[in-house]
Amino acid sequence: MRPMCDQWLRSGAVEFRVLGPVECRADDGARLGLGPPKQRAVLALLLAQPGRVLPVDRLISALWDGAPPRTALKNLQVYVYQLRKIVGPRLLSRAPGYLMSVDPADLDLTRFTGLLDLARRERTPQRYREALALWRGPALADLAASGLLRGVVAQLEELRLAARVECAEAELDLGRHVEVVADLGEWVREHPLDERLREQQMIALYRAGRPAEALAAYQECRRVLMNELGVEPGESLRRTQAEVLRAKPVGAAAIRQLPPDVVTFSGRGRELGLVRARLRQDRVAVCVITGQAGIGKSALAVRAAHEVAPGFPDGQLCADLSDGAPDRVLSQFLSALGERPGDEEALRYRSLTASRRLLVVLDNVATADQVKRLLPTGPGSAVLITSRRPLTALHGASHVKLGALSLEEASPLLEGVAGRVEDAAELVRRCGGLPLALRIAGARLAARPQWTAPLLAARLADETRRLDELGLGDVAVRSAFEVSYAELGSPAVARVFRLLGLLPGPDFAVAAARALTDVPDVEDLLAELAAAHLVEEPVPGRFALHDLLRLFARERCRSSESSEERSLARERLHKHYLEALADNPADLWLAEERDNLIAAAHQASPADTIAFAAGLSWYFRRRLEVADWAALNTLALEAARSLGDVRAEALALKELGAACERGFRFAEARQHWTAALALARRLHDRQLEAVTLNNLGIVHWRRRDLPAALGSLGASLMLREELDDSQGAAYVRTNLGLVHAAMGDLPAALGCYEETLTTLRACGDRSGEMHALANMADTHRQLGSLDRALELAEEALLLARSVGDRQIEAGVLLDRGIVHELAGRREPARASYTEAAELSRRIGFRWGESEAARKLAGLDA
Repeated sequence: MRPMCDQWLRSGAVEFRVLGPVECRADDGARLGLGPPKQRAVLALLLAQPGRVLPVDRLISALWDGAPPRTALKNLQVYVYQLRKIVGPRLLSRAPGYLMSVDPADLDLTRFTGLLDLARRERTPQRYREALALWRGPALADLAASGLLRGVVAQLEELRLAARVECAEAELDLGRHVEVVADLGEWVREHPLDERLREQQMIALYRAGRPAEALAAYQECRRVLMNELGVEPGESLRRTQAEVLRAKPVGAAAIRQLPPDVVTFSGRGRELGLVRARLRQDRVAVCVITGQAGIGKSALAVRAAHEVAPGFPDGQLCADLSDGAPDRVLSQFLSALGERPGDEEALRYRSLTASRRLLVVLDNVATADQVKRLLPTGPGSAVLITSRRPLTALHGASHVKLGALSLEEASPLLEGVAGRVEDAAELVRRCGGLPLALRIAGARLAARPQWTAPLLAARLADETRRLDELGLGDVAVRSAFEVSYAELGSPAVARVFRLLGLLPGPDFAVAAARALTDVPDVEDLLAELAAAHLVEEPVPGRFALHDLLRLFARERCRSSESSEERSLARERLHKHYLEALADNPADLWLAEERDNLIAAAHQASPADTIAFAAGLSWYFRRRLEVADWAALNTLALEAARSLGDVRAEALALKELGAACERGFRFAEARQHWTAALALARRLHDRQLEAVTLNNLGIVHWRRRDLPAALGSLGASLMLREELDDSQGAAYVRTNLGLVHAAMGDLPAALGCYEETLTTLRACGDRSGEMHALANMADTHRQLGSLDRALELAEEALLLARSVGDRQIEAGVLLDRGIVHELAGRREPARASYTEAAELSRRIGFRWGESEAARKLAGLDA
């Protein structure tokens, strides 16, 4: 055994530090010697970008400041050699240079950046301070003193400065002016030219009741900038000075009209961050929070207003404009500002707000005109608006749109109202993540402690009663929706909204809405509904309704449209979908519409249900989506039997059997195909009889009943030849080859496949050709002709990918891996098995995934 030096033994667990002097400390706290400055600089450069390869030429350029000696490369290699004695195998050689592989927890820089990211998401001073506490002085202090790595030092110090600025901003937002004054004094001394820190220092001093010191801080900043750079302070800093000079005495009563903060507020971290950011502008900042009724606009506005309120020392004005009376609100605001209402109110309001930093919150705004006279004019003021409409006419405003809460956000909201709630996922889903619905559900659980979340969710499962259940006293989801519905601009728009309640799927295209409503220019009306947040447009050209809004639209449709009108609308929609299916649509359209098509099949007449199954089965077959394939044809089977349509019944049984066979449910497949065979003979349909016999041969082969397989396939082949169906006969011969192979007669199997391949190539049947090639490759492998097997497998793989048969592709990848393994080519075999495993996992091909895993394990063993 090779001996190990003491340094290597101690480097088993090492903490690396660059936020200050460069250090390495062993797990016992001992500080490890790192050698001369340039050797420490090599380590510092690698630690500054952990996990990344730094090229040798870049390291040399940094170490010798672009003027390396002739021995630079040799010197660098010595430094790396010596460092490896200290840090062990963490220092890796990777072309074209070196990298440090360090656990993020073992490096103060990665811990700092992780905490800084968390602080930026949470916007809490505590997180910023946790990050800044990792600094022990200037970055790479020992190297900076010797003039090394100036660029790296500057980058790290910029990161530290940004964290300090953001920390101070978070402290000021929370009104912690006194607490942050001392820190800002220290930070300004270390960064005397940073105007943002100077501005924060002035604001903190002023709000802490020290205006004279705030003005002195400005003069000191101006002196430093003039002496060092020869420039005056920037506009923002000068404006802050002017505001301090003209401000009313500190301690004068400010306006505080905000309602109490929302105790049960939950989630919306991203949106809160957006609102806070958009209210911090040099001019009057206007931010509009939009979204559908009940989505939590007012709650977000109140929470955001409380968080940013300390940044507006002259106070906060707040009003509800649900009655649409801006003149009343303007008079109230003037009174709050110490003025008597009277003439020229808008002009006096502008004058009064010009020298103040105010936060104005306007709830339930309907139009941009309602708020234009209520905007303050003082720079540094801000306006926060909630509206069901986007208010695009409000020039210069930023917009934050709210959607439904996720389960992670919704559960705390529910518990904030009801206390601890177990198994809430289904209840949240039934509420559609709508905050108003969740609050009502939580209140109902709180009012009836014997109720559980699953019990209430079960009550909400009945769609005809769900909106009834989501009401408590004078608070109801339906009532909130009714306000938006009543504000729609025209009867035509309201009718379109009602009919959209008949749509069965989660979203819809414009063409579907046009067919449903029989309105050629429906896209314009959908745009109006989107502006009212009664529908959403998640991607261009596709629209969606929130689940609860769909139920509300359906209620309105039942009350306003006759049963005949509703039936005609559904028939138009189904006709549109079936015509599109008949036109051989692209996979993209099918992927977008698949849920709608399946839902329409459940909603349609029996004849249309059969047509939907016929139109979709090929898609599910090709994509191996067995569950939907089987479910749809079970529905078609029931429809066919209800109509007494024997042919449709036989075809549904045929497809159902195919779905079961692809899903490895062979007993069920045999049952369905046996029933289909009886119906084919009853119909005297020899073509269908031949197809079904072939299918039965396949399932007998799957079940290893080889005599039965030969009997069914032989009968099918005889029928195909009598019908002069050469392509169909080739399919049967492929399956006969499989049976011969299973019986050990490989030459006979190969003969079947070769004859099949010739026929199918002549027919231009690429899918059949692919199967024949795959089978031939497998047979040649079993015969020991590995080179020929590999050629055929590669050819089959190309065809499988072009045809889009993912299960065959996975199977051929497995076969190719086996050929490579038998030929002793382990790495190509591993690559092929890995690709097969990944593909099988993506498509839910469990046998392929397990077989690939087994093959990989065998290679590793």
